[in-house]
Amino acid sequence: MTYKKRKLEDLNVLDDFMFSAAASDEEVGKEFCRTVLSVLLQKELGDIQITAQKTIVPCTPEMRGIRMDVEVKESLEDKNALPSLNVYDVEPHLRKEKYFPKHNRFYQAKIDSRYIRSGERDFRNLPNLFVLTITEYDPFGKDQIIYTVSNSCREEPGLKYDDGLVFYYFNTQGKKGGTPEIRAMLKYMMESTEQNVVNEDIKKLHRCVERVKVTPEVREEFMRFEDVIAWEKEKSHEEGIEEGRKEGIEEGRKEGIEEGRKEGIEKGRKEGIEEGRKRMLIEISRESGVPDEDILKQLIGKFGLTEKEARRYLLEC
Repeated sequence: MTYKKRKLEDLNVLDDFMFSAAASDEEVGKEFCRTVLSVLLQKELGDIQITAQKTIVPCTPEMRGIRMDVEVKESLEDKNALPSLNVYDVEPHLRKEKYFPKHNRFYQAKIDSRYIRSGERDFRNLPNLFVLTITEYDPFGKDQIIYTVSNSCREEPGLKYDDGLVFYYFNTQGKKGGTPEIRAMLKYMMESTEQNVVNEDIKKLHRCVERVKVTPEVREEFMRFEDVIAWEKEKSHEEGIEEGRKEGIEEGRKEGIEEGRKEGIEKGRKEGIEEGRKRMLIEISRESGVPDEDILKQLIGKFGLTEKEARRYLLEC
């Protein structure tokens, strides 16, 4: 199997790499995120701070952490009000997720855990959290453009249960609900071409995307990223076939090869991408003149490595 490399020019906003690159760009990142959120949520945002590809490490090695695609923090105007912060977790999902509700429940718990310190008694300080999942398929099969989910009381539907948590699922293929502005935004995110620039908000977004696509640093990172994926796909394909052959001896050769191939490709891709990102961080930082000790701190903070593991990566690169 030969992996056909993609071109940066052909990426849509919903692609994980493109979305993160645009959101993290120093020049246009804030405008990009503000435009996406203000249209999808139909609200104006105040002062915002953006973090892309944020890793939240697990509390113990055997537990699982998470990687947030884009986190946007909005400072609320009333400094005396509690909470004083809105947090938006924006997650484009091109890969189908079978258990979105529990997947997002886990993400929400990990995100919230960072905002309450040990000994804190006033839970009013916990920020409002809005989790936005954007997909190219219908996660619930009801043909809605937007599914808005928040907690409520079954016995008293009118009871206000203000826990500050809302989940939004945006389905780019949906036909029901939404506004013309939201529909146009989702269509552009799915197919980010000049033909789909139909209003001022999307025009702003398109300018951001076009600017990012010609940035030398982004182009270089994307080429490295695609090289890693291509190498891992070919490698994992071979490993998957071998694993499938072994399983096929016990459970039927045809079924085993298919299952082994899928598991091998998925496992190899995840591990390869993670490995590639670490090495890209080191190479790009060194080319930019960043001292090794500062790179070490980035490896520990971004990828949850121990100091020993981080130093090993520095020595190997």
